[in-house]
Amino acid sequence: MLIKISKYLFLFLAIFLWLQAYSPWVYKSTGLFPDDYRYGDLYRLSYLPEFKAKPVNCDSTTTSKSDSSNTNLYVIGDSFTEEARVKKSDFLSEHYTYTHWEKQADIQLDTTKRNILILETVERTFKDHFSKEVRNFSLKNQPNSNLVSASWKQNLKNKVAEIVLFCFPKGIEERLEHTLFNYDFFLSFREFKAHFNLLFFNRIEKKVMLSKDKKNIYYSEEADSNDTHSAFYPVKQAEIDTFVSTINAAREKYLKSGFNEVYLSIIPNKVSVLSPDLGNYNHLVERIQLDSRVKTPIIDTFSDFRKSPSSYYLKSDTHWNCEGRNVWLAKINLIIENKKVD
Repeated sequence: MLIKISKYLFLFLAIFLWLQAYSPWVYKSTGLFPDDYRYGDLYRLSYLPEFKAKPVNCDSTTTSKSDSSNTNLYVIGDSFTEEARVKKSDFLSEHYTYTHWEKQADIQLDTTKRNILILETVERTFKDHFSKEVRNFSLKNQPNSNLVSASWKQNLKNKVAEIVLFCFPKGIEERLEHTLFNYDFFLSFREFKAHFNLLFFNRIEKKVMLSKDKKNIYYSEEADSNDTHSAFYPVKQAEIDTFVSTINAAREKYLKSGFNEVYLSIIPNKVSVLSPDLGNYNHLVERIQLDSRVKTPIIDTFSDFRKSPSSYYLKSDTHWNCEGRNVWLAKINLIIENKKVD
């Protein structure tokens, strides 16, 4: 009898572990498993205990909508502006719509309102977004039949992709690994191994890099000079020309579609602010922001962050802390209020 019960328990455990590994929804939404990002994405990659810190929830920066409630705000952005970090309540606008760069959406503009679009991207993925046409929003009231045609085709493509992803989800092995070994008890062993390797062999996980003084940690994709996304990978003038052309084309396209204003916001890489001496910095952000050919207004956080480098990024994460986030939000809300932005 005991053997039979053990078999059923083992079968139940195996099905449970398979289900959570197979289904991202079960893994993320049930609350049964510890969040593997709870101590920061860079800690998650390195398991170095000196870079372990639980991110703090930032308070809302707005108190009232005032006269700026006549403004609708739209953002095409990345993880810096996802709901976990930036919410509707942080803006003075009456309406707020966010779409990730990896997605597309049909939107209907209220032409009785002032409609603002912000193209937000971290420096690391800037080249990916502006080496081709920006097509994340299709306007339902757009008279151009080509855009309408592209919209339904993209919707069909998105639906097929959703079905394929549901049937063959990504990250199964990773979710299973984190289910089994992401509890704090197991993390202590991982931390010991990571610290031991760094101390005695000067070796860390390949996906991260340390500053020269080893006081800061970075994502290798933005810090390794051999990676095309790195702040130290050369950017040719011909590439800058392409980026400028794409930025201006995006502004012109969306202004014609009904937006009243279009802005560009490049959030600098953590390494670009804290350790520009880690390699031969390519100055991508400055080259774009200071290019006189760029007609799209710039929301500049790079200058602010460089004035006080250690103030605006999380210790254990690639993203900004509450101070860095609030610098950006303050500039957006000034725009919404039709005030001058520094």
